[in-house]
Amino acid sequence: MIKVIVAVFVYAMFAFLAALGGLEIAALRAGFAGLAWPIGPRHRRLGYSLAGLLIAMAFIGGLLAGLLVEPLASLPSVVVIFFGMSLALMLAIVGATMRLRRNLRRRAPVLRPGKQVDLGPMQAFFYQPVGDGPAPGLCLLPDPTAPQDDLDELVQALVESGIAVLLLDWQSLGSADRLMLQGLVAVGISHLARWPEINSARVGLLGVGVGGDLALRSAAMDQGVVAVLAIEPVLSVQRPWQGLEALTTLSWFEARRRVLRWRRSELVKELDALTAIPGVAPRPAAVIVGCMGESEIVEDFQVLRDEGGCFLVPAARMGAVQRATEWFKEHLA
Repeated sequence: MIKVIVAVFVYAMFAFLAALGGLEIAALRAGFAGLAWPIGPRHRRLGYSLAGLLIAMAFIGGLLAGLLVEPLASLPSVVVIFFGMSLALMLAIVGATMRLRRNLRRRAPVLRPGKQVDLGPMQAFFYQPVGDGPAPGLCLLPDPTAPQDDLDELVQALVESGIAVLLLDWQSLGSADRLMLQGLVAVGISHLARWPEINSARVGLLGVGVGGDLALRSAAMDQGVVAVLAIEPVLSVQRPWQGLEALTTLSWFEARRRVLRWRRSELVKELDALTAIPGVAPRPAAVIVGCMGESEIVEDFQVLRDEGGCFLVPAARMGAVQRATEWFKEHLA
């Protein structure tokens, strides 16, 4: 009995080491920060070295185990190996989650705080570009289902390109239904258009995630919006979701939480952004997406594809930030 227990432990341990090393290599090659553990994608060389060491230990240990440990029958050995590999996957997911959270806490802000603006029940932050004369402006709508997302790089790129930004702060609002959100967007647009430093004839809307759906619906109802852009809007709960790409910037737990939140969101259904798009024409309207089903391609708006984009953290990639900045410079500046 003791020999069997020893054999089970040895085979499971070496399967665990081999799987952990293999997962590390795959995660580093694909840039999946949400699966890379113990070393993240920022330190690829060290990560590859550690992964190679783990696999070498598993290979050499497996050879020695075959000589020194009593072999298991075929079915039990498969079960033990599968168990060891499953433990490695669980450890990689949990370890990567803890590493991402630690890095997020340590991250230094890249943007100076904007001017706080009171919009009734909600706060917003105004960022003004350097320069003389009225500047074009836009209301930036974060995802109401993930209001804590970091949009600093997006805001900074827009401001540096000469576009003023009014960032709505959903976190200061608490819970709200579709009508309240649309009303607050209208208030934000009106406030921005009355700002002395803003050219009221060049005011646009930019939304991220579900905020993109809200931007499209709001633009269809407000003729004062000159141009509207949505970065990775949900558009439909039946949208074909991407898979492991979400782990580029998110942990497995956060990615799953966001997917479920979007699929169950009544807000997405009520906004029904696809039907709002024709109401925006002939004003410029576009979406930036990494993937989109053919059934979601409709006339009257432009699809800007961001290859490798992540639908769950749409503003986290510099490709989406650059395309959004260039698009608004063309249609607002």
